[in-house]
Amino acid sequence: MFGPCAVAVIGLLLVCMTVASVSAENGLHAVAINGGSLLINEDGGIDCTASADTYAGSYIPGVTYQIDVDCEYRDYNEVVGQTAQFRLEGPDGSVATKSIFDVPLINNNWKGKLSVPFTPASPGSYHWEITCSEGSESASARGDLILV
Repeated sequence: MFGPCAVAVIGLLLVCMTVASVSAENGLHAVAINGGSLLINEDGGIDCTASADTYAGSYIPGVTYQIDVDCEYRDYNEVVGQTAQFRLEGPDGSVATKSIFDVPLINNNWKGKLSVPFTPASPGSYHWEITCSEGSESASARGDLILV
């Protein structure tokens, strides 16, 4: 009554259902967390601001945390010829950076994110560092991931 194609389709569906349930049981997924914010503002000179956040939760083996940091560069052409730098260093030493050279007479405004993934091996406290700088001005902060 059923041909070989129908049997193959049913077999393929059973394999897909098994793979999906095993992936769900292993808990392999990513959790985005707010790692803080970095701001370089040239309105009236250079001002760098860093603010890091804390995330606390239950440890789940295999979960990857995506640490996201919002960044903004406000260029008012008050300071020119400098390089604005944004940096995020994750708990495992992985680094994300963004550099912007301040070209005279051009609006170099920028908004974006820096992100690093982190998969903890066990419960505990983990930390990341965020920094921004331009010229002699800089700011930094430390964020925390607390898993129990």
